[in-house]
Amino acid sequence: MTDDFRLPPIGMGMWDYGGEMSPDHSRDEPEVTALQHAISLGYRHFDTAEMYASGHSEELLGRALIGQDRGDLIITSKVNRENLAYDDLLAACDRSLRHLQTDYIDLYLIHWPNPDIPLTDSFCALNHLVDTGKIRRIGVSNFDRPLLEQAAALSETPLFGNQVHYSLFFRKPQEDGTLTFCRENDMTLTAYWPLKDGSGKAAQSSASLTNETVSEIADRISATHAQVAINWLVRQPNVVTIPKSSNSERQKENLEASKIKLSDDDVRLLDAIVAS
Repeated sequence: MTDDFRLPPIGMGMWDYGGEMSPDHSRDEPEVTALQHAISLGYRHFDTAEMYASGHSEELLGRALIGQDRGDLIITSKVNRENLAYDDLLAACDRSLRHLQTDYIDLYLIHWPNPDIPLTDSFCALNHLVDTGKIRRIGVSNFDRPLLEQAAALSETPLFGNQVHYSLFFRKPQEDGTLTFCRENDMTLTAYWPLKDGSGKAAQSSASLTNETVSEIADRISATHAQVAINWLVRQPNVVTIPKSSNSERQKENLEASKIKLSDDDVRLLDAIVAS
């Protein structure tokens, strides 16, 4: 296994594709079309989970990828916290592979820690899945720093990283040492909810934002508020993000956020925003 595997700065989050906690088949065709449009725009990383719509999100991604060059795309999926025992995790991975219509998952994450199931059991299964080629890289999600350190010690291949809530308006990974640990150990921090605050509510949209600092910067550099917030994330070392959208214009806007130019003064102003 080579160690040059990297995630693009901006990928596609897939929460609510196909429904929330249960499948909603009424949206299947437009959502498959939206995923195909994202690929045509240049998205190469798609982040889903068996929890999303009880596996239907994975199924929609599998449909959207039919006919695509699998080697050109990166799939992340996540195993439910109740499926972290050895046999349950192996079975969960097989289900995800069937949903995705693929032979391997590029990055497979523990979605949430589960104190009732020893991490040693989970990593025995994850290490086995790497050995058999069903997954390429191991990662975790929603792990605090102590758990992240434990996971890194249990992974027989270098632990790829941690997916957590991190945004311009929610800085907990900075404050609790998670981001520092990722940088010190060449791990990737994948920021979900990049446009939300600490409550999980939308902190902004491309149309309006109450924060004066973001508004002033966006107006001055002819960017949207969302692009400013996304760029603030992905310009940081070891940080990528996965905004979700099924709207074609918003998909384009989000993807192009990496191209905007924030000055050092802009970054200092954004860093100084009081986050929740």
